Amino acid sequence: MHYASLLLFLTTTMATAQTAAEKDDGFVPLFDGKSFAGWKTNANTAKSWKIKDGMMVLLGGSSSIYTEKKYDDFIVRLEWRPEKKGYNSGLFLRGNNQINLSQKAVGQLIGNKGTKSVLELHKEPGEWNEWEVACIGPKVTLKVNGKLAWSIDDFKATDGPLGLQAEGQHIDFKNLRIKALKP
Repeated sequence: MHYASLLLFLTTTMATAQTAAEKDDGFVPLFDGKSFAGWKTNANTAKSWKIKDGMMVLLGGSSSIYTEKKYDDFIVRLEWRPEKKGYNSGLFLRGNNQINLSQKAVGQLIGNKGTKSVLELHKEPGEWNEWEVACIGPKVTLKVNGKLAWSIDDFKATDGPLGLQAEGQHIDFKNLRIKALKP
């Protein structure tokens, strides 16, 4: 196999890989590593996003993307890597509730005073960060690179899609997976 082909195969496999334990525990991929299947897109999506080497790549712009499915209670895991300092994006929970991916306020749930920026838990631009967000009723917790960043118990308990905000500059996303806790 040609080196470039092998590299593409490995990065695509990594983008959708989940451990056997995660699969047994009910986690399913939110991203197939090849397309925007399962995500709402529009004519402007290509100005902000592309699929490359098994990753969902934010180019900047303003065309945020959301899952087609709505989720109520869930655990979502993802990996993300900003290209350089000054990055900006967000992870939307239950619609428009956003955990900030802006370097200045990374990890803060916008509009909730019980959360804070946790830049110290994140790696430098160019390195991968792992997030786990558990959203169960009014309780939400954020783990960053295996460490608890914060936990609140006053979150609005509704359902809605998950989303990734298009803003700022280049950020790579991979290995997005979810465990829905309610059917």
